[in-house]
Amino acid sequence: MTIEDTIVARAQNMSSKPETTADVEIVEADAETVARWLANGEALLVDVRETSEYEQEHIPGSMLVPLSVLDPDTFPRITIKKLVLHCAIGKRSAAAAKQLIQAGHTPPINLKGGIKAWREAGLETEIFDLPPPLPEAKPVTVEEALKPSDIPPGNILVEEFMKPQCIDSEELARDVGLPVSHIAAIIDSDRAIDADTAFRLGRYFSTTEDFWLRLQIAYDLEQAKKRSGDEIQRTITPRKHKEIKTGVTYGC
Repeated sequence: MTIEDTIVARAQNMSSKPETTADVEIVEADAETVARWLANGEALLVDVRETSEYEQEHIPGSMLVPLSVLDPDTFPRITIKKLVLHCAIGKRSAAAAKQLIQAGHTPPINLKGGIKAWREAGLETEIFDLPPPLPEAKPVTVEEALKPSDIPPGNILVEEFMKPQCIDSEELARDVGLPVSHIAAIIDSDRAIDADTAFRLGRYFSTTEDFWLRLQIAYDLEQAKKRSGDEIQRTITPRKHKEIKTGVTYGC
């Protein structure tokens, strides 16, 4: 029996549904083995990284199903080929494999070491060359987004994403599956970007959902500071300063 046969046999023998994810054993295959399967048409490779990661670099022929949106109940039942999952280094794909096994899927095989191991084995990847930013676009870094900001998230949405790509509110609303009034309220700063909207915008513009949530948090912090920052400074004493002043500490 070849190494490949042993790997597949182990996966097929995992037919009983474990009670918890802790009981799940993930079967792994190295990059060279997976490459042979793909070359022979024996495997389907699924990339569970996020959209922005996939667009920067991915393994040719791989399908994108981000772990953040993976639904084991609607994921297709793959039986005619070996199902191989991969991510950057193998952690997220192992988590995805556990979810699928728990939902009763034929146990998938995890690409050991992820796309990092694939590259180190000298195997081919496809790299997406991003075009240079337009002059009017000023990218906002994560560090900037973490700081209190006067800039409403809706303003950044319009100036840095919608205008450079000639997208109007109706088109954006239609493409992300939200009412036009919802998008208009965000643009006018009458509505905050919640987690659901952040996922939709992140998917559509190939950013992380955290990017949009951080923009909203930064703006909310600045507004809260303006409304009640001075009062909070006057009326609330930091815990460590209070203990030093009174000389009293309490054990937990």
